[in-house]
Amino acid sequence: MTKIIDFHSHIYPEYVAPKVLASTKNKVGIEVFGSGTPQGLKADMRKAGIEKAVVLPVAKTPGNVRPINDWIKSLSGDGLLPFGAIHPLMEGLEAELDLLAYQGFPGVKVVPVLQRLCPDGPMCYHLYEALVARNMILVAHAGRAPTGESEAYGTPERFAEVAETFPDLKMVLTHLGGLRMWDEVRESLLPSGKNVYFDSSYASFYLRPEDMAGMIREIGTDRVLFGTDYPWADASREIALIRSMGFSAEEMESIFHGTAERLIGGSIP
Repeated sequence: MTKIIDFHSHIYPEYVAPKVLASTKNKVGIEVFGSGTPQGLKADMRKAGIEKAVVLPVAKTPGNVRPINDWIKSLSGDGLLPFGAIHPLMEGLEAELDLLAYQGFPGVKVVPVLQRLCPDGPMCYHLYEALVARNMILVAHAGRAPTGESEAYGTPERFAEVAETFPDLKMVLTHLGGLRMWDEVRESLLPSGKNVYFDSSYASFYLRPEDMAGMIREIGTDRVLFGTDYPWADASREIALIRSMGFSAEEMESIFHGTAERLIGGSIP
């Protein structure tokens, strides 16, 4: 049986999760497939046969960063591999990254469309320089928001500029490089440097299976990481979908765990 690492999941404290999920479902209109709690994620992992799940916290404002990271760091282990939350404009950014690196966090997550920042703007350069210096990974929401806002902020073209300016920055772009912007992904991002990776999360809600498979092949399975976007997607469905796309055993090994292990460095704890 192929080892599976889910490189894209979200969880919330037990007392917050029901409110967050209900609010998101009402505002965005997307379906919820899990409880959104740590225990809910672990149960979903067992059901789907997922060995490890990368947890990606989100900080909308600079003031959210420390409380979120204080909570998320307590969840490491038992199959969960948390990344840190970060905001490019926060005070003490380098100190926060030093603390996260010391605590074993492989990288951090940003959401340009939520933080209202263009990723290629000079105000973000300090973050990229600091991540490269610490050999940490940047995971970024790429493309439009599910709400359909006109300004995406994190467009494929802007991330391509980041990759060109910071070729040593290890960057994972979610939703196959740009939610509902896949023509731009082909034009701008596919020629990008070797340190740009793409997760598969939530793309299946907008792309037909054959189109999604074609996109993964164009990117190359050595640059694609399997991701579910729990609790907004059914992990078992996403796994079955990838398995139905006609990839070779070697290609599926790469998508499901090999690329993640190479990116983070060896066997994931």
